[in-house]
Amino acid sequence: MGEAYVALADDISGIYWNPAGLVQLGQEEAGLTYNKWFEDIGYYFFGYAHPLNDSVFAVSVYYLGGEDIEGSDEGSNPTGDFSVYDLAFALSYGRKLTDRLSTGLNLKFISEKLEDEVSNVFAFDLGGLYKTGIRNLDLGFNIQNIGTRIKFIRQSESLPLNYRFGMAYRLFSSYPVTLTLDLNKLKSKDIYFGLGAESWIGEYLALRIGRKFDPTIDDGFRFGFGLRVENLRLDYAYTPHKILGDTHQFSVGFSFAGPEIEKVVKRKEREARITSLYEEGMAYFDQKQYIQAIAKFGEILQLDPENKEALRMMKEANRLLMEEK
Repeated sequence: MGEAYVALADDISGIYWNPAGLVQLGQEEAGLTYNKWFEDIGYYFFGYAHPLNDSVFAVSVYYLGGEDIEGSDEGSNPTGDFSVYDLAFALSYGRKLTDRLSTGLNLKFISEKLEDEVSNVFAFDLGGLYKTGIRNLDLGFNIQNIGTRIKFIRQSESLPLNYRFGMAYRLFSSYPVTLTLDLNKLKSKDIYFGLGAESWIGEYLALRIGRKFDPTIDDGFRFGFGLRVENLRLDYAYTPHKILGDTHQFSVGFSFAGPEIEKVVKRKEREARITSLYEEGMAYFDQKQYIQAIAKFGEILQLDPENKEALRMMKEANRLLMEEK
Protein backbone atom coordinates (compact mmCIF):
# COMPACT_ATOMS: atom_id res chain seq x y z
CA MET A 1 0.00 0.00 0.00
CA GLY A 2 2.89 2.38 -0.73
CA GLU A 3 3.93 2.39 2.95
CA ALA A 4 0.75 4.37 3.69
CA TYR A 5 -0.65 2.65 6.77
CA VAL A 6 -0.22 4.92 9.79
CA ALA A 7 -3.92 5.89 9.94
CA LEU A 8 -5.20 2.36 9.25
CA ALA A 9 -2.86 0.09 11.31
CA ASP A 10 -5.61 -2.35 12.34
CA ASP A 11 -3.56 -5.56 12.75
CA ILE A 12 -0.44 -6.78 14.56
CA SER A 13 1.83 -4.81 12.21
CA GLY A 14 0.49 -1.68 13.88
CA ILE A 15 3.35 -2.19 16.35
CA TYR A 16 5.62 -0.78 13.64
CA TRP A 17 3.31 1.53 11.68
CA ASN A 18 1.46 3.13 14.60
CA PRO A 19 1.25 1.64 18.11
CA ALA A 20 -1.93 3.65 18.74
CA GLY A 21 -3.66 1.44 16.14
CA LEU A 22 -3.24 -1.61 18.39
CA VAL A 23 -6.45 -0.64 20.21
CA GLN A 24 -8.36 -1.74 17.07
CA LEU A 25 -7.41 -5.42 17.47
CA GLY A 26 -10.21 -6.50 19.82
CA GLN A 27 -8.53 -9.85 20.61
CA GLU A 28 -5.11 -11.39 21.18
CA GLU A 29 -3.09 -11.61 17.99
CA ALA A 30 0.30 -12.91 16.91
CA GLY A 31 2.01 -12.30 13.58
CA LEU A 32 5.14 -13.20 11.64
CA THR A 33 6.52 -11.34 8.62
CA TYR A 34 9.33 -12.29 6.24
CA ASN A 35 10.58 -9.86 3.61
CA LYS A 36 12.87 -11.35 0.93
CA TRP A 37 14.99 -8.29 0.22
CA PHE A 38 17.94 -7.48 -2.05
CA GLU A 39 21.17 -9.53 -2.27
CA ASP A 40 19.81 -12.36 -0.10
CA ILE A 41 19.08 -9.97 2.75
CA GLY A 42 16.13 -10.99 4.87
CA TYR A 43 13.90 -8.96 7.19
CA TYR A 44 11.97 -10.80 9.91
CA PHE A 45 9.33 -9.52 12.32
CA PHE A 46 7.41 -11.28 15.07
CA GLY A 47 4.84 -9.62 17.32
CA TYR A 48 2.25 -10.55 19.90
CA ALA A 49 -0.47 -8.25 21.25
CA HIS A 50 -2.81 -8.71 24.22
CA PRO A 51 -5.82 -6.39 24.68
CA LEU A 52 -6.88 -5.56 28.23
CA ASN A 53 -9.95 -3.34 28.70
CA ASP A 54 -9.18 -0.07 26.86
CA SER A 55 -5.47 -0.87 26.54
CA VAL A 56 -3.27 -3.22 24.50
CA PHE A 57 0.15 -4.55 25.50
CA ALA A 58 2.49 -6.00 22.87
CA VAL A 59 6.00 -7.39 22.41
CA SER A 60 7.94 -7.73 19.17
CA VAL A 61 11.33 -8.58 17.72
CA TYR A 62 12.89 -7.39 14.43
CA TYR A 63 15.88 -8.83 12.59
CA LEU A 64 17.60 -7.63 9.41
CA GLY A 65 20.56 -9.58 8.08
CA GLY A 66 21.94 -11.76 5.35
CA GLU A 67 24.83 -13.98 4.39
CA ASP A 68 28.39 -13.24 5.50
CA ILE A 69 30.26 -10.51 3.60
CA GLU A 70 33.75 -11.01 2.20
CA GLY A 71 36.08 -8.51 3.91
CA SER A 72 39.25 -6.81 2.66
CA ASP A 73 41.79 -4.30 3.95
CA GLU A 74 42.81 -0.95 2.44
CA GLY A 75 45.00 -2.79 -0.07
CA SER A 76 42.10 -4.98 -1.21
CA ASN A 77 43.63 -8.04 0.45
CA PRO A 78 41.06 -10.58 1.73
CA THR A 79 40.61 -10.52 5.51
CA GLY A 80 37.93 -13.20 5.82
CA ASP A 81 34.18 -13.14 5.97
CA PHE A 82 32.26 -11.10 8.53
CA SER A 83 28.60 -10.68 9.48
CA VAL A 84 26.33 -7.64 9.68
CA TYR A 85 22.90 -7.48 11.26
CA ASP A 86 20.36 -5.25 12.99
CA LEU A 87 18.33 -6.66 15.89
CA ALA A 88 15.62 -4.89 17.86
CA PHE A 89 13.21 -5.72 20.68
CA ALA A 90 10.17 -3.60 21.48
CA LEU A 91 7.60 -3.32 24.25
CA SER A 92 4.43 -1.57 23.05
CA TYR A 93 1.43 -0.02 24.73
CA GLY A 94 -1.71 1.38 23.13
CA ARG A 95 -4.61 2.99 24.95
CA LYS A 96 -8.01 4.32 23.92
CA LEU A 97 -8.39 7.75 25.55
CA THR A 98 -11.87 8.43 24.14
CA ASP A 99 -14.13 6.73 21.61
CA ARG A 100 -12.27 8.62 18.88
CA LEU A 101 -8.77 9.26 20.21
CA SER A 102 -6.06 6.67 20.93
CA THR A 103 -2.37 6.90 21.70
CA GLY A 104 0.51 4.42 21.66
CA LEU A 105 4.14 4.00 22.64
CA ASN A 106 6.99 1.69 21.62
CA LEU A 107 10.03 1.25 23.87
CA LYS A 108 12.87 -0.25 21.80
CA PHE A 109 16.26 -1.79 22.39
CA ILE A 110 18.33 -1.85 19.18
CA SER A 111 21.57 -3.75 18.60
CA GLU A 112 23.70 -3.40 15.45
CA LYS A 113 26.67 -5.62 14.62
CA LEU A 114 29.39 -4.79 12.09
CA GLU A 115 32.18 -7.37 11.96
CA ASP A 116 33.41 -7.62 15.58
CA GLU A 117 31.87 -4.34 16.70
CA VAL A 118 28.46 -4.19 18.40
CA SER A 119 26.55 -1.02 19.27
CA ASN A 120 23.42 -0.88 21.43
CA VAL A 121 20.94 1.98 21.74
CA PHE A 122 17.53 2.70 23.26
CA ALA A 123 14.72 4.51 21.47
CA PHE A 124 10.98 5.02 21.53
CA ASP A 125 8.13 5.72 19.10
CA LEU A 126 5.09 7.86 19.89
CA GLY A 127 1.87 7.42 17.93
CA GLY A 128 -1.68 8.72 17.84
CA LEU A 129 -4.91 7.81 16.05
CA TYR A 130 -7.97 10.03 15.74
CA LYS A 131 -11.30 8.93 14.26
CA THR A 132 -12.75 12.24 13.14
CA GLY A 133 -16.30 11.01 12.58
CA ILE A 134 -16.27 12.99 9.33
CA ARG A 135 -17.34 10.65 6.56
CA ASN A 136 -15.23 7.68 7.80
CA LEU A 137 -12.03 9.74 7.92
CA ASP A 138 -9.25 8.68 10.32
CA LEU A 139 -6.01 10.55 11.01
CA GLY A 140 -2.79 9.14 12.44
CA PHE A 141 0.78 10.05 13.28
CA ASN A 142 3.87 8.19 14.46
CA ILE A 143 7.19 9.75 15.47
CA GLN A 144 9.77 6.97 15.20
CA ASN A 145 13.28 6.45 16.59
CA ILE A 146 13.49 9.12 19.27
CA GLY A 147 16.59 7.97 21.12
CA THR A 148 20.29 7.90 21.82
CA ARG A 149 23.07 7.92 19.22
CA ILE A 150 24.56 4.74 17.81
CA LYS A 151 28.36 4.52 18.01
CA PHE A 152 31.00 2.34 16.34
CA ILE A 153 34.55 2.84 17.67
CA ARG A 154 34.98 6.64 17.49
CA GLN A 155 32.16 7.59 15.11
CA SER A 156 28.54 8.03 16.13
CA GLU A 157 25.31 8.76 14.30
CA SER A 158 21.81 9.59 15.43
CA LEU A 159 19.02 7.14 14.68
CA PRO A 160 16.89 7.86 11.58
CA LEU A 161 14.25 10.05 13.23
CA ASN A 162 11.10 9.80 11.15
CA TYR A 163 7.83 11.73 11.29
CA ARG A 164 4.81 9.95 9.78
CA PHE A 165 1.45 11.63 9.28
CA GLY A 166 -1.42 9.91 7.50
CA MET A 167 -5.10 9.62 6.77
CA ALA A 168 -7.44 6.75 5.92
CA TYR A 169 -10.77 7.28 4.17
CA ARG A 170 -13.42 4.56 3.80
CA LEU A 171 -15.57 5.00 0.72
CA PHE A 172 -18.37 2.49 1.28
CA SER A 173 -19.93 0.49 4.10
CA SER A 174 -21.18 -2.68 2.40
CA TYR A 175 -18.07 -3.29 0.23
CA PRO A 176 -15.45 -1.19 1.99
CA VAL A 177 -12.67 0.44 -0.01
CA THR A 178 -10.11 2.28 2.10
CA LEU A 179 -7.81 4.92 0.62
CA THR A 180 -4.69 5.88 2.55
CA LEU A 181 -2.17 8.71 2.32
CA ASP A 182 1.02 9.04 4.38
CA LEU A 183 3.54 11.90 4.54
CA ASN A 184 7.02 10.98 5.76
CA LYS A 185 9.79 13.32 6.89
CA LEU A 186 13.12 11.73 7.68
CA LYS A 187 15.67 13.90 9.41
CA SER A 188 17.88 15.74 6.86
CA LYS A 189 15.78 14.48 3.92
CA ASP A 190 12.94 15.86 1.84
CA ILE A 191 9.33 14.94 2.53
CA TYR A 192 7.98 12.02 0.54
CA PHE A 193 4.54 10.47 0.50
CA GLY A 194 2.79 7.18 -0.19
CA LEU A 195 -0.66 6.36 -1.54
CA GLY A 196 -2.49 3.09 -0.97
CA ALA A 197 -5.83 1.38 -1.40
CA GLU A 198 -7.34 -1.69 0.22
CA SER A 199 -10.62 -3.40 -0.69
CA TRP A 200 -12.18 -6.32 1.15
CA ILE A 201 -14.26 -8.64 -1.00
CA GLY A 202 -16.54 -10.25 1.54
CA GLU A 203 -14.84 -11.28 4.79
CA TYR A 204 -12.13 -13.46 3.26
CA LEU A 205 -10.19 -11.65 0.52
CA ALA A 206 -8.42 -8.28 0.50
CA LEU A 207 -6.84 -6.65 -2.56
CA ARG A 208 -4.20 -3.94 -2.09
CA ILE A 209 -2.26 -1.55 -4.29
CA GLY A 210 -0.04 1.45 -3.64
CA ARG A 211 2.94 3.53 -4.60
CA LYS A 212 5.69 5.33 -2.73
CA PHE A 213 6.60 8.74 -4.19
CA ASP A 214 10.17 9.31 -3.03
CA PRO A 215 12.34 11.62 -5.20
CA THR A 216 15.43 9.56 -4.35
CA ILE A 217 13.89 6.18 -5.32
CA ASP A 218 12.15 5.53 -8.64
CA ASP A 219 9.84 2.61 -7.88
CA GLY A 220 6.68 1.39 -9.55
CA PHE A 221 3.31 0.37 -8.16
CA ARG A 222 3.19 -2.28 -5.44
CA PHE A 223 0.36 -4.72 -5.04
CA GLY A 224 -0.69 -7.64 -2.89
CA PHE A 225 -3.55 -9.54 -1.34
CA GLY A 226 -4.72 -10.95 1.97
CA LEU A 227 -6.68 -14.07 2.91
CA ARG A 228 -8.60 -14.44 6.16
CA VAL A 229 -10.11 -17.78 7.24
CA GLU A 230 -11.53 -17.86 10.76
CA ASN A 231 -8.58 -17.06 13.08
CA LEU A 232 -5.85 -17.26 10.40
CA ARG A 233 -4.68 -14.43 8.14
CA LEU A 234 -2.20 -14.67 5.25
CA ASP A 235 -0.80 -11.66 3.38
CA TYR A 236 1.50 -11.22 0.40
CA ALA A 237 3.04 -8.05 -1.08
CA TYR A 238 5.14 -7.52 -4.21
CA THR A 239 7.35 -4.43 -4.53
CA PRO A 240 9.28 -3.70 -7.75
CA HIS A 241 12.53 -1.73 -7.58
CA LYS A 242 13.83 -0.65 -11.00
CA ILE A 243 17.52 -0.66 -10.02
CA LEU A 244 17.92 -3.09 -7.12
CA GLY A 245 15.34 -5.68 -8.14
CA ASP A 246 12.03 -6.92 -6.80
CA THR A 247 11.10 -7.87 -3.25
CA HIS A 248 8.47 -10.22 -1.87
CA GLN A 249 6.90 -9.97 1.57
CA PHE A 250 4.95 -12.74 3.30
CA SER A 251 3.00 -12.41 6.54
CA VAL A 252 0.92 -14.75 8.65
CA GLY A 253 -1.27 -13.70 11.55
CA PHE A 254 -3.30 -15.61 14.09
CA SER A 255 -5.96 -14.31 16.48
CA PHE A 256 -6.74 -16.25 19.63
CA ALA A 257 -10.44 -15.45 19.84
CA GLY A 258 -12.89 -18.22 19.03
CA PRO A 259 -15.44 -17.79 16.22
CA GLU A 260 -18.21 -16.90 18.68
CA ILE A 261 -16.10 -14.21 20.34
CA GLU A 262 -15.21 -12.79 16.94
CA LYS A 263 -18.90 -12.59 16.06
CA VAL A 264 -19.59 -10.69 19.29
CA VAL A 265 -16.72 -8.28 18.55
CA LYS A 266 -17.96 -7.67 14.99
CA ARG A 267 -21.52 -7.15 16.22
CA LYS A 268 -20.38 -4.60 18.80
CA GLU A 269 -18.30 -2.80 16.19
CA ARG A 270 -21.30 -2.64 13.86
CA GLU A 271 -23.57 -1.38 16.65
CA ALA A 272 -21.04 1.31 17.56
CA ARG A 273 -20.77 2.33 13.91
CA ILE A 274 -24.57 2.54 13.57
CA THR A 275 -24.80 4.68 16.73
CA SER A 276 -22.12 7.05 15.41
CA LEU A 277 -23.83 7.35 12.01
CA TYR A 278 -27.20 8.01 13.65
CA GLU A 279 -25.74 10.81 15.79
CA GLU A 280 -24.13 12.38 12.71
CA GLY A 281 -27.38 12.04 10.75
CA MET A 282 -29.42 13.68 13.50
CA ALA A 283 -26.90 16.52 13.76
CA TYR A 284 -27.29 17.19 10.03
CA PHE A 285 -31.09 16.85 10.36
CA ASP A 286 -31.24 19.41 13.19
CA GLN A 287 -29.15 21.81 11.06
CA LYS A 288 -31.59 21.28 8.17
CA GLN A 289 -28.82 19.78 6.03
CA TYR A 290 -31.15 17.09 4.77
CA ILE A 291 -29.02 15.72 1.92
CA GLN A 292 -26.16 14.93 4.31
CA ALA A 293 -28.62 13.49 6.83
CA ILE A 294 -30.14 11.20 4.18
CA ALA A 295 -26.64 9.96 3.28
CA LYS A 296 -25.91 9.04 6.92
CA PHE A 297 -29.22 7.24 7.41
CA GLY A 298 -28.60 5.45 4.12
CA GLU A 299 -25.25 4.16 5.42
CA ILE A 300 -27.06 2.79 8.48
CA LEU A 301 -29.50 0.92 6.23
CA GLN A 302 -26.57 -0.61 4.35
CA LEU A 303 -25.31 -2.04 7.65
CA ASP A 304 -28.77 -2.88 9.00
CA PRO A 305 -31.56 -2.95 6.37
CA GLU A 306 -34.16 -3.59 9.11
CA ASN A 307 -33.31 -0.45 11.11
CA LYS A 308 -36.77 1.16 11.36
CA GLU A 309 -35.61 4.36 13.06
CA ALA A 310 -33.05 5.10 10.33
CA LEU A 311 -35.67 4.39 7.67
CA ARG A 312 -38.17 6.70 9.39
CA MET A 313 -35.69 9.56 9.70
CA MET A 314 -34.56 9.07 6.11
CA LYS A 315 -38.15 9.42 4.89
CA GLU A 316 -38.72 12.47 7.09
CA ALA A 317 -35.54 14.16 5.85
CA ASN A 318 -36.53 13.40 2.27
CA ARG A 319 -40.02 14.87 2.86
CA LEU A 320 -38.64 18.09 4.31
CA LEU A 321 -36.12 18.33 1.46
CA MET A 322 -38.94 18.10 -1.08
CA GLU A 323 -40.89 20.82 0.75
CA GLU A 324 -37.89 23.15 0.54
CA LYS A 325 -37.79 22.67 -3.21
